[in-house]
Amino acid sequence: MKASTLLAPAAIAAALMFSHAAAAAVNVTLQPDEASSQDVFIYEFGVDGVFGIPAPRRTNLDTSTLSRIPTAAVPFGNFLGTADTDPHIGASGEERAHDTKTLIRFDLGLLNLSFARVGSATINLYALPGLPPFESPSMEHPVTTDLFQVLNPWGESTVTWETAPMTGAMPASSTVQTGVNRWVSFDVTALVRGWLDAPSSNNGVLLAQRGVVEFEVDGKDRYVGALYASSAAADASMRPFLQISAVPEPSSVLLMGGGLGLTLLLARRRRNRA
Repeated sequence: MKASTLLAPAAIAAALMFSHAAAAAVNVTLQPDEASSQDVFIYEFGVDGVFGIPAPRRTNLDTSTLSRIPTAAVPFGNFLGTADTDPHIGASGEERAHDTKTLIRFDLGLLNLSFARVGSATINLYALPGLPPFESPSMEHPVTTDLFQVLNPWGESTVTWETAPMTGAMPASSTVQTGVNRWVSFDVTALVRGWLDAPSSNNGVLLAQRGVVEFEVDGKDRYVGALYASSAAADASMRPFLQISAVPEPSSVLLMGGGLGLTLLLARRRRNRA
């Protein structure tokens, strides 16, 4: 899906590629690693002992948090996720909700780009197969995920389910996922333009599943959730990335046009001499 070549400083890969077919439009890709990223999923689950986590567990499960847990059945720090389930009350009156949402933010301060130059922008996440107790999205059981603009700051290692930041009331973008082992994209063109115009407003986005998706197997409810590779993914190519298609500055277009004209003129003179 990514056509850009990544030029990788230690922390963040920012790629620039000139497309001749698009009048020298520039594709810019930001794909941070874990050390320089800001991405985490927040989690709500009230059942004691699941994954070795004492209840109530309503907090994030990033790598830093997990390092304080003696045993974990799955590598939570390597992925992000969104899920929504029906709330149940356990035998002791505990709430048995099992819901997740994802927070992610890209640092646009690394870009020398004005808001007016943004032609389009997408956030791209690599969809992974589901882990128990969730099923993977499919054609038979698609999942709609909404992307909301986050309105106030948050910290990757401190944000919890209860302290999650406020978001816009309406989704800024949505996508329908019908499978895994593929890229899932969200249109954030308007958001990126706004963040570049007012950098202090960039608090990132929140991803949340729209409603409960479930089906029955052998008399038991099975819930469908979305799982994505995080910036901690071992395969760097699967980490979340922001891609911006930028329109070049008018002066750049004139300079490129002038250079092309000069090249053609010199070639014509060589032919005439010959």
